[in-house]
Amino acid sequence: MSGNDSFELFNSVKTVRDLLQRKLDGGAGHAQGELEAGLQEIEALWEELRQRADELTAERQRYSEFFEYAPDAYLVTDSHGTVRDANRAAAELLGVPARTLAGKPLATCVHEDGRRDFRAHLVRASAQTDGELSVWRGVLLGPGDGLLPVQFRVRALPVADGGLAPLCWLVRRT
Repeated sequence: MSGNDSFELFNSVKTVRDLLQRKLDGGAGHAQGELEAGLQEIEALWEELRQRADELTAERQRYSEFFEYAPDAYLVTDSHGTVRDANRAAAELLGVPARTLAGKPLATCVHEDGRRDFRAHLVRASAQTDGELSVWRGVLLGPGDGLLPVQFRVRALPVADGGLAPLCWLVRRT
């Protein structure tokens, strides 16, 4: 839940509370007490939800920092090998800005002589629904048309609905 979503939820709860309070101002004692107790419960639940959202935001920030500053090249792709996310080390390895990797097929970073083999390994890794690790060697195109011998370590993430699994990549120079 983003800070903006949290703020909107808070405003919605506040609006409902204000509307009910106006209705209650002229109401009977017993009904007013029950509604007031309900409003207090809503506010308590709101506070718990806000605290949980803050915890999730902090956890996400820690994960993002770990991913971004990890010393090894990490990428996340869809099952077809299109980059969804790449960390700083992956961008440095390939000699490109990280933002240019998102949406790019990872196969375009592989030396053309090895692309067919790369795609075959990619298909096998995508089919591993049990989370089995796929490991193979290849050659990437590095900065300045350099060739980088690497080892790919790939694991498909489990998908509850049986859809196509995203792939997590660790790429190391060999």
